[in-house]
Amino acid sequence: MKALALFFVLSLYLLANPAHSKFNPIRLRPAHETASSETPVLDINGDEVRAGENYYIVSAIWGAGGGGLRLVRLDSSSNECASDVIVSRSDFDNGDPITITPADPESTVVMPSTFQTFRFNIATNKLCVNNVNWGIKHDSESGQYFVKAGEFVSDNSNQFKIEVVNDNLNAYKISYCQFGTEKCFNVGRYYDPLTRATRLALSNTPFVFVIKPTDM
Repeated sequence: MKALALFFVLSLYLLANPAHSKFNPIRLRPAHETASSETPVLDINGDEVRAGENYYIVSAIWGAGGGGLRLVRLDSSSNECASDVIVSRSDFDNGDPITITPADPESTVVMPSTFQTFRFNIATNKLCVNNVNWGIKHDSESGQYFVKAGEFVSDNSNQFKIEVVNDNLNAYKISYCQFGTEKCFNVGRYYDPLTRATRLALSNTPFVFVIKPTDM
């Protein structure tokens, strides 16, 4: 019954534009217009998501939804650090561990609708050790605004928020809010026909996910 309810909720989000279309942004309501919540973000076990700890961010949709998020290098001809954030094709792949850190240094748990920094916690070479923080970068060829990993930039890396999709099912989405403005946009999926990968990008249709502890 719970799975059926989640499928119904998520189906409402999948009625928007195709994943491969150019991004034509619909601005979300600013944070002060969104109902505040005193309930922290919860993982699939119903436990509070702790600041600075490692979790998997996994698609809430099985089948076409894919699995967890991974940091990869889609351009095999490049010697640069891996910077592309993709959704794994396999439902059974939880992806790479991700650390969620609130912008508020006093926060011990992750709260919805508050600014967060996302970073991959994976082994890298010495040159790439700091190139793991999420940010948004425009790609002129595709017209997309992709989630990319790189060095921490204060007016880009910490501008993400986790928003509640269904609090009974612990299902969430991510929004990106431009620094110094009230413009917020959904982070969704984009199928890249050149690399045949599903990437995270700003979208009218959000990527709906659940959060799994890495010790499961």
